[in-house]
Amino acid sequence: MRYLDGVALAKLKNLRLDLGRLATEGHSTGRHRSLFKGLSHDFAQHRAYVPGDEIRAIDWKVYARQDRFFVREYKAENILTTHVLVDASGSMAFCAGGRLPKWEHACRLAMAMSYLILAKGDAVGLALFDTAPRELIPPRASFSHLELIDAALAARAPEGETDLSVVLERMAARIKRRSLVILISDLLGEPERIMKVVKAFQARRHEVLVLQVLDPQEREFDYRGPTVFEGLEGRRELFCEADALRGLYRDEFERCLKAYEATFHRCEISYAAAYTNVPWDLNLSRFLTRLA
Repeated sequence: MRYLDGVALAKLKNLRLDLGRLATEGHSTGRHRSLFKGLSHDFAQHRAYVPGDEIRAIDWKVYARQDRFFVREYKAENILTTHVLVDASGSMAFCAGGRLPKWEHACRLAMAMSYLILAKGDAVGLALFDTAPRELIPPRASFSHLELIDAALAARAPEGETDLSVVLERMAARIKRRSLVILISDLLGEPERIMKVVKAFQARRHEVLVLQVLDPQEREFDYRGPTVFEGLEGRRELFCEADALRGLYRDEFERCLKAYEATFHRCEISYAAAYTNVPWDLNLSRFLTRLA
């Protein structure tokens, strides 16, 4: 596999993804607390017996005390369903200073998260998007699924425009069952609209994790003198005096980052910026530490 070779697996050996706090929906036996009642070892509550209930579920000790039939209910445990959403629009092709494109960093993070989820016995799927959701791989709880995810990432090159808020709205409509949603994107666009849609996932009772992949040059804007910028989404060109714009650009970039950090923190959405000058496994380790 391109993004999960022996070196990558060695780096993942000591990393863990702690998802035990999540409640889930579904019927497959697993390790996460379900929203429904079922059979397990953890008692949930008593309820009055109704015709059709299994006799073995009756709590005879309660019957002896109250002379009424009550059934013991237990917390069910289910497999967690995870959807990894990866931005494949043109801006993800950006790179500077001899670093790999943001896309390569995002693919590594997507594969690593998928592996860690499967290692917990849970199900993971993938969705790549630009102007609309493209390659869609439904969640499965099998390590062989990693080959499909890796192949989809390897076959794709970032291109085209995107309206991130619109695409996320479409994805939110597709994911019916309560799930873990992992968004990997540079989040370039209108922060207010993007954050509104990300919060809409949370309103649908999904757990949301956000990894914003950025190149340090996007933060520093370390260009000098007259410069021609070529757009990665739309291929438009812009000629400007970089020195005159640097201060305003940096202020606006920091404003956007702080807006993301503040809003996601307030909504209890786990978020981190992953810069491509930092090894992907170190970025991931720091992010997972925040989740613990």
